[in-house]
Amino acid sequence: MSGKTPVAWYTASLLLLAGLGSVILRQPFPIDETRYLSVAWEMWHNGDFILPTLNGEPYSHKPPLLFWLMHTGWAVFGVNDYSPRLISLLAALAALPLVSAIARFFWPERPAIRSVAPLVLASFLAWLLYSTTIMFDIVLGFFALAAVVSALKAYPHASLRWFALCGVMLGGGMLTKGPVILLDVLPVLVLMPWWRPDGKGLQLGRWYAGILLAVIISVLIMLAWVYPAVQRGGPDFENALIWKQTAGRIVESFAHARPWYWYLMLLPVLLLPWGIMVWEKAWRGRVWRDAGERFCALWFGVTLLAFSLISGKQIHYLIPVMPAVALWLARRFEERPVRRISLIVLGSLSLLIGIALMLAPEWCQLSGSYPACEDTPRLGGLLPLALGLALLMRSGASEVERLCLIAVFPLALLIGVLVNFIGLSQRQDVRPIAMEIRALQDQGITVVNVDKYHNQYQFAGRLEHPLKVLRGDALRRWAPDHRGAVLIVYQDRNETSLGDVAKAVYPYRGEQALIVSVDDWLRYKRSGVGQ
Repeated sequence: MSGKTPVAWYTASLLLLAGLGSVILRQPFPIDETRYLSVAWEMWHNGDFILPTLNGEPYSHKPPLLFWLMHTGWAVFGVNDYSPRLISLLAALAALPLVSAIARFFWPERPAIRSVAPLVLASFLAWLLYSTTIMFDIVLGFFALAAVVSALKAYPHASLRWFALCGVMLGGGMLTKGPVILLDVLPVLVLMPWWRPDGKGLQLGRWYAGILLAVIISVLIMLAWVYPAVQRGGPDFENALIWKQTAGRIVESFAHARPWYWYLMLLPVLLLPWGIMVWEKAWRGRVWRDAGERFCALWFGVTLLAFSLISGKQIHYLIPVMPAVALWLARRFEERPVRRISLIVLGSLSLLIGIALMLAPEWCQLSGSYPACEDTPRLGGLLPLALGLALLMRSGASEVERLCLIAVFPLALLIGVLVNFIGLSQRQDVRPIAMEIRALQDQGITVVNVDKYHNQYQFAGRLEHPLKVLRGDALRRWAPDHRGAVLIVYQDRNETSLGDVAKAVYPYRGEQALIVSVDDWLRYKRSGVGQ
């Protein structure tokens, strides 16, 4: 393999095209992206950069670093939705030289690995997809990589400054998503005797003392935010932040509880399009044969095991350790090129996906799903079709060309889906209803969300007041004394029961959101139709 500089530019271009394409082709999706934007907006509007709030209440689910990064962009470019959507993209780009640094540490005599490993990482479908979202995991992945690189830099001489930098990076990860970064990083560092690159290396006592120092620094960084935040948020916030968001997710998760084998079932999706090659390369010899491969196998394998044993699971929880798989694959590619059969299989899959996207309107008619799908332009299927043909026709190309063709697969899939379902993206846009809520609040009208509220409207409408949230018996008791208020009611898109009394109807995530006055809602209930 050769062509290090062209491969590096190619890798960065993949991420840039994916990120910019996402910004152009879609709006922030509810409920996660709109929620995080709204939390940042409330902090910005209130001028409180210590205590995150969700609809006016303390928000304990995530630390504030991602929100602070959004504020930094807003301070430069004004309040907008595009600069927050570039944060993950920038973190993904910053992670690429860190992956190369790990490759240089373990395989200094093999420069090809340093250029191929970032390409493989950037082209994992999960990594590429989350690089285009307002989420925490790519930023967390950057800090995990930076912490690992710092520890490896400290390895030869137990350098205090590198261990201190490792602690700062762990602290940044803690401020991004809490103590979970310790699960992403510490196992592979603690297991150093099993992967050390030489027979002797530094003394274990000095190594573990340095790791302990890094952990202490990270905890102090976290406490520098936790202490004032708890002082402002009160006992309930303290309990939710310290206990519910840690022990609650580990032992018996209140969210995303799944069986222990769940990650094993999703590994093919997580590792797409390189998953086929992972199994093929693993069968050709032991999973590890040198210090670098042992490091990669332990980093990914032990963390996978740990997350499998934890109750709460999401596929993006493994994103911070995906660099281990990219490095391992790059090492195997360096001595065993991609086989032609892999390109043929992936090319055939790309053709099938392209055909499916071209037939999207017909699939929508059969399924009876989103009406927006019926207006899709079908053009999104052209990219996977073209790539599929290229993979089949260029199976005899050079090693670098084969890798680059495979790396395009997730980009073609992502852009193809975004183009094809741009109508669906528009139906996910909460700005119209959010602006209507803002207009009502500006008139002094109380607006009530009749369902669980995910803070999806605060940023989109730049709301300056929280929404009241009521449902069931609480709403029925409250409504007669507040006849001037307005309700936001959600119902199936095919349901028309409230349509006659609604002031406005908006599409919302496959359903419809109706704005109904309390007076009209009460009359509707008294009529017996709504019983």
